[in-house]
Parts: sequence; structure tokens; C-alpha cells
Amino acid sequence: MSRPRNGEFDLWIRLTGGERSFYVAGHRFVKSNSGQIIIDNGTFELEEAMEVGHMLVSINPVARLSAELAICEKNGTLVKVVLVAALMLLAIIVLLLIS
Repeated sequence: MSRPRNGEFDLWIRLTGGERSFYVAGHRFVKSNSGQIIIDNGTFELEEAMEVGHMLVSINPVARLSAELAICEKNGTLVKVVLVAALMLLAIIVLLLIS
């Protein structure tokens, strides 16, 4: 998958008309009517979305991971993953205590 250059992303985010959505590293960025950016169903302010977009195309793997976690946190996926992991850990502890 080719990565868009920062210039393409910056141009899209600053344009008021034209394309309503833009894909960066497999994530869909959509402009809302209120001026916010929706990334994979998570709502971001314009500055946050710009930072996340730049982090996603960074060569730094830690920056890319941070962007992925920010997206997961905003769209609710991170909470679900942590909840499932906690329930699995609780089940393991209960099974160990019973046996």
C-alpha cells in the first residue's frame, strides 16, 4: 500500500470543498459539517487529526503505534479490547482458584 505524502494530506485537510474522505495508511478520514474530522468513526478536532495523519505516515514505528492507539481510543475499540482482556484474565484466575 502506498503512503500519501504529507503534502497531499495537508492539502486535503485544508480544502473546504472536494473530496469528503481521504485514506491514510488504511484509515478513513472524513470531514464532518461541524469542521471536525472523523477517523474510523472516532471524532477528532482538526489539529488532532492533522497530527494523527502525520504520525501515520511517519517512518518512526513508535509514532505510527501512537497514532493507531489514539484512533482506537477515540472510536471505542481500545476500551473493548481492554475489557475483553480483563475478562479473560479474570476467567483464568477463577479457573486457577477452582482447581
